[in-house]
Amino acid sequence: MRWRKLALVALFFSTAGVVCAHAQRRFEVTPFGGSRFGGTIEASSSSFDNIRIKSSWDYGVMADLDIWPNLQAEFTFNRQPTELSGHSIAFGTNTDLTSASLDMYQWGFLYSLRPPEARIAPYIAGGLGFTHFDSHGLLGFSNRFSYNLGGGVKYFFTRTIGLRMEARWSPSHTTTGQALYCDPFFGCYQAKVANKAEQGEANLGIIFRF
Repeated sequence: MRWRKLALVALFFSTAGVVCAHAQRRFEVTPFGGSRFGGTIEASSSSFDNIRIKSSWDYGVMADLDIWPNLQAEFTFNRQPTELSGHSIAFGTNTDLTSASLDMYQWGFLYSLRPPEARIAPYIAGGLGFTHFDSHGLLGFSNRFSYNLGGGVKYFFTRTIGLRMEARWSPSHTTTGQALYCDPFFGCYQAKVANKAEQGEANLGIIFRF
């Protein structure tokens, strides 16, 4: 599929950049696991008013490359195997619909609040990218813009091995809806807006620094 090819090309160039910079800059690879929670997809069917994403475990990998002493460029892949349920308009109950996978591909930056040689290093981070929704055709869409904001802390046992704990807010655009906008010059009007699946995540990973 086209999105897979684009993701692989982007990952290839990200990895190639890290390898080329190896002789000059440090980089980190962090496999992680944890939990991704929350998320509602607005629906417009006759049966359901929204589709809920079940909170579940997640896993993935982060790659960070030093740019300046306290700043790193970051690529993150995060997968969430989950279940989707529909909220009934008529009865107000939830009905299980299908299993699904949400894959997030994000590019961004990480800023450390301590010097690079510090053993304990709190940080803030954020990024942009897209989420691939594999819902077996239920949702009617697959790739959507997404972003993340958050922070955490790194603890290094040695110069090359460490522990990383973090939490992030990671919403993804889903369907479109209508919202009323009012302007002092042009008055009020209806405009299309992007609905979002508001999710959060908390993860723990092992850092391998080179």
